[in-house]
Amino acid sequence: MQPSRESPLENVLNQPLKRPKIPNSGRVSSAHPYRHATKGPLYPTLPSPSTYPAILDKATTKHLQQQYRSSTQSPTPDASRNDILQLSHVKWGLDSNFVEGLKNCGIEVMYEWQAECLSMPGLLEGEKNLVYTAPTSAGKSLVAEILMIKRVMETRMKAIVVLPYVAIVTEKVKFLKKVVEGIEPCINVTGYHGGAKSSLGWKDADISVCTIEKANSIVNAALEDGSIGGLGVVVFDELHMLEDDHRGYILEVLATKLLCLQQSLQMIGMSATLSNISELGSWLQACQYHSTYRPIPLQEYLVYENEVYNEHNQLIAHIPPSEVKDLKDPVMNAIISLAYGCVVEGYSALVFCPTRDMTERITKLLGQFMPPADEDVVEQRREVIRDLAASITGLDRILGKSILLGVAFHHAGLTTEERDMVAEAYDKGLVKVICCTPTMAAGVNLPARRVIIHPRTGRTLLTPAMLRQMRGRAGRKGKDTVGESYLCCPKVDKDAVKELLKAPMPRVKSSLTVGIQRALLEVISTRLATSLHSLDDYIQCTLLYHTSEDKAAIAALVQSSLTSLTSSELIREDDTGGFEPTPIGIATVVSGFGPEEGVFLHRELSRALMAFNLETDMHIIYNFTPIYGLTEVNWKILMNEIEVLDESGLRTVTFVGVNPALVNRMARGGTLKEDSPENVEKLRVHRRFFVSLMLRDLINEIPIHHVANKYETPRGFVQQLASTCKGFASTTGTFCKKMGWGGLAVLLEHYTYRLDMGVKDDLMELVKLPFVKSYTARMIYNAGLRSIAAVAAAEANNLILILEAAQPQRLRLKIEEEGMLRKRLQDRAERIIKAARRLHGVDPSTKLLSLKHPS
Repeated sequence: MQPSRESPLENVLNQPLKRPKIPNSGRVSSAHPYRHATKGPLYPTLPSPSTYPAILDKATTKHLQQQYRSSTQSPTPDASRNDILQLSHVKWGLDSNFVEGLKNCGIEVMYEWQAECLSMPGLLEGEKNLVYTAPTSAGKSLVAEILMIKRVMETRMKAIVVLPYVAIVTEKVKFLKKVVEGIEPCINVTGYHGGAKSSLGWKDADISVCTIEKANSIVNAALEDGSIGGLGVVVFDELHMLEDDHRGYILEVLATKLLCLQQSLQMIGMSATLSNISELGSWLQACQYHSTYRPIPLQEYLVYENEVYNEHNQLIAHIPPSEVKDLKDPVMNAIISLAYGCVVEGYSALVFCPTRDMTERITKLLGQFMPPADEDVVEQRREVIRDLAASITGLDRILGKSILLGVAFHHAGLTTEERDMVAEAYDKGLVKVICCTPTMAAGVNLPARRVIIHPRTGRTLLTPAMLRQMRGRAGRKGKDTVGESYLCCPKVDKDAVKELLKAPMPRVKSSLTVGIQRALLEVISTRLATSLHSLDDYIQCTLLYHTSEDKAAIAALVQSSLTSLTSSELIREDDTGGFEPTPIGIATVVSGFGPEEGVFLHRELSRALMAFNLETDMHIIYNFTPIYGLTEVNWKILMNEIEVLDESGLRTVTFVGVNPALVNRMARGGTLKEDSPENVEKLRVHRRFFVSLMLRDLINEIPIHHVANKYETPRGFVQQLASTCKGFASTTGTFCKKMGWGGLAVLLEHYTYRLDMGVKDDLMELVKLPFVKSYTARMIYNAGLRSIAAVAAAEANNLILILEAAQPQRLRLKIEEEGMLRKRLQDRAERIIKAARRLHGVDPSTKLLSLKHPS
């Protein structure tokens, strides 16, 4: 039975907007909705706006801004003073359509530092590599984009842009497509990340925008098939990711392979948080450039015990303590007061919180103090909530209520639709404050007038690099004349935070020691290096070797890694004393897995081939559940799920290696330490099986929010899980093909499509139609239209009624909105029927019957 959808916030939207009651609140002056009445403040628990540190007297503000600008390297672009800053200047040699494309994106002139950087010898000709650093919002990307697109246009060679997060990949693809849309011949820009579907492969794309893992896989494939010679430029954005504990070594492996190529290839690396730029530049054999210019001046403050200090440790303001219970904590009082003060002045704010729970807690608390908005703004906020309610994942009640008040939270637990809509509402000024986790500082481009920062991420203090990323969000170019950063810490952290503020940016170091086996396996598998001598040459090209003083330790690490790869049967010695990959090694590299992942996956799939249960979906679903990035097991829920399995399901439990006795023991408070390889694998199997149960529900048309509630997991994780599994199933299918397991590969591909569509087998035909997703497909099927042929022969009126019934439970809509909905459904019905006729071999131009909404 199809579960009912989560009901939207009808009770919120159908009531007039009321300010939450604040204890002992005073009257509001009728002259100004935000001005405090003479009989007492509107919010006695909050400081008067005149005491806010942001509202400095004009002389102080002017002095701070002049002091900042005098210390910067370059002024704001002034093309009238220096026409070389014009993008159309002959010196840059840029195609007029390219210049026009940048203009359409709001970029008409350069900053002086950008022109100076591009003027370095050999860069515009593509003869030199480049490593550079500049503050966030200083326009770093423009330098790389000019060099990249110019080279692509002049040589018709390919480019790869490497970015750390999917959200940034998506944003960059949209931007680059807009930039190049008028260029002839056409430049194809395509994004690649886990779970993404692209109409263009590597050989057809001119610019490939990729996550780190996808970029590495593309280069490996190009090395294997010999097409790597077509690569002309690679851009490494966020180059500081080299030292990331989990992914940094993959970035280094990728860059080192490119350094070993004997071809004309320009590499460009950039970041806002590089301290050892000369060291990285030397490694990449690159020119180096460092800029401190920031187009929007940044004022930085430290807040503790309700007192505000400037960057010179001078006390400049005091925030009155609060009588409200939730604001007794000075940190919470400061955060709420500073955010509120920013809003009443008409600006936006970002609040960085250590945990997801805290983002929601501060959002709910701040919502009680948000000033009232115009009815037009309130109606636009309601429209955002309607869109959220109409999305496939339904509406989060806390988020819906907070958006209505002009504040929202943003973290990985939200769905993609929620994150996108919150970001859009913030960009339009409908949401004035976003409370977010630290990862948003690097993952989403949402600047603010004021940034308010809690100094912790989880239980640890922020790193200097993370702090700089967050502060860099302060100041909107074109909207603000200044940015403000407030670091609010508890008294116990005061000394540590002061040290953090004085700490220099850390040296970016290699993390390759944790990935040396993967590095060796990839170069051996792609035949880039196979002999001991060539492997030694490769290692000498790594950042690890370049920055290490103990070369003997690196040699010993390489030798032990080769021994481990041989014993794992990923490589073997050849007749010449060198190395060659085994079928397992080749399958591992081609699929984009690391050595340990490849060995585990081979063991799991081999066991499945010996005893495979096809009575239900469960066994095949388990085998395309990812083996990394898994959530922790809720042992009680897992125990309950196993208890209700039928005999066939229990056989799958046995086949995959899940131990019901262990599950019962853990559900009753037992522990299992990851202190041995056996226990590590045991826990991985059980985590994987727990996640596969979520996938089983998704693939059987259970809505995401129901799955999230059932397994007590954030909806964003469940949604991302579905996307990740599509990518993992695809790569696992590639692994199977390389191993010669064609039948298993076919099964995986079939279930990948089912997961993508979120439907059972009986709807696989219907979801090929446009606008027909899982829920709509089930409604059409239940109405008797169970095939493409049936839809092709359907009357338009009947299909319109089905589509209308399939709409999510909607909020009350105005009459004109109802009319727009009906018009949209009529258009969809027409397109669905025409598509069905094309698929069924019927002339789609045949006049449709009764294409009018029934009365």
